[in-house]
This record gives sequence, structure tokens and C-alpha cells, in this order.
Amino acid sequence: MSQVLMAGAIVGLDVVRAPGAAAPGLYAPPAEGPSVRPYRPNLRPSDPARPGAPAMRQMPQTLEFAEDEDRIQIIGQIAPGDADRFVAWLDRVRPQARLVALDSSGGSVADALAIGRTIRGAGYATRVADGAVCLSACPYIFAGGLDRQVEQGGVIGVHQHYFGQNTVLPAFMAVGDLQRAQAGVMEFLVEMGVDLRLMTHALRTPPSDINILSSELMTELSLTTPPERN
Repeated sequence: MSQVLMAGAIVGLDVVRAPGAAAPGLYAPPAEGPSVRPYRPNLRPSDPARPGAPAMRQMPQTLEFAEDEDRIQIIGQIAPGDADRFVAWLDRVRPQARLVALDSSGGSVADALAIGRTIRGAGYATRVADGAVCLSACPYIFAGGLDRQVEQGGVIGVHQHYFGQNTVLPAFMAVGDLQRAQAGVMEFLVEMGVDLRLMTHALRTPPSDINILSSELMTELSLTTPPERN
């Protein structure tokens, strides 16, 4: 039974909660609040300097790509098909920037893994800038960067992923699919050089919440890399 729960927790799509109150204290430092906060994939504070501010910014339902001076901007929720859209965008735009800046609340795990591999194959670096978020499945995109940095004020968070009950396949086949998907996530993290203990922090946090990772923990898990020295 524990294998079923563990497999189901790590794969699939994020649960989209019904709209409600703002997620309080998402950007609060650890001393001001717990590391686990309410998760809102479709909205986020528009002013990161004011935790719990009532003004909220809509998070796009699919990823949006743009080249802004020295970086490629990826913003929004990760929808099925976004990995192919990203490859098509790269082929069409042929950006000169070598750094990918992320601001995403998560979404399709399969697409996040594929985008992460595309970023690694291209040799890009990844960043989460001041005021930006990278939540749920987004850290898999972040892990694709050769150089991975989170600026002060940037937020990375993980939680369980919800696969959804399969009402067509027999239970034993659904469990097999979940276990294969879990193995795929583990293989990806190993491939990207990220400590598999990242999964334990995700698995202990329900989909309705998000576990905000400290900079010390991200360094310990090799999710971030040592700053480049000129």
C-alpha cells in the first residue's frame, strides 16, 4: 500500500484548487512563518515585498516564452503540450540568450521533465529571479540548467503531485503506470545531478500546500549549484 501512495504522490498533474483567499505569507522569510504554505497555481501575490497582499496576479494557464535581453523568460502554468511548444519556439526564434528565467506555479510533470531535458541539451543556465516562483513541477525545469541559481526573493517549492484515479484500467495496471512514472522522475533527478532526497520533501507535503525550500536545503540537495566565479 505504501508503494501505491508513494508512486501516486510524485507523478501526474498538479491539483488546481478552487479560487479563494490569497495564500498568506508565501514570500515570508522562515522566521515569520512555516515552510509549508497554501498552494495557488492560478494566482500569486503581485507584490512579493508585501506577504499576504490582497492584490493578486493571474498566472497564465499555459507557459509563455519570450527573449528579454540576456535571458529567456518562461512564465505560467505548465500545460500538456508545452514541451513541444517550447522546442517549436526555440526553433522559430533561435534566441541568443543562454539563461532561462522561470516564473511558474507548476503543472504537467511530463512536460516539465521534457523541458528540463531540452534546457540541459542546449546548455542553458536557469534562474528564479527576485519575486518569481518555481513551484510543484517547475523545479524539474529548473534542474535542467547547467548552472542553477535562485536570487534573493525567489521562491522554489515542492509537493505531492496528483495523478487522478484511473477508472478504465484495472488497479494493478494503474499501479504499474504510477511506478513507471515515479521511476522516470527519479531517473531524471539522477541525470540532472540532483539529490533524490528532494522527493522526500515533496512526498510529505499534500497537493493543497507547497513546501518552500530554504537556500541551505537547495544547496544541500544540489538543486542549486555553486555560484559561478569570474
